[in-house]
Amino acid sequence: MQNRYIKNYKDAAEMIKMRRSELGITQKQLADFCNLSHNGISKLEGGSTDIKLSTLLKMSAILGFKVTLEMDE
Repeated sequence: MQNRYIKNYKDAAEMIKMRRSELGITQKQLADFCNLSHNGISKLEGGSTDIKLSTLLKMSAILGFKVTLEMDE
């Protein structure tokens, strides 16, 4: 998988949705793993709600990506 730079929560939502679909994981399965409601995942993927870092880290485990922070110089 290549590096992708996320500039806002809507970018993150699109990447999460795309990766979930690639892996054949349903919104319900992702919601159960992250202790969220199906509606919460739907809102997150639709870009209508922000994502908590703790939730993003949980998602990274099931969706197979890593979260990194890069400092500007």
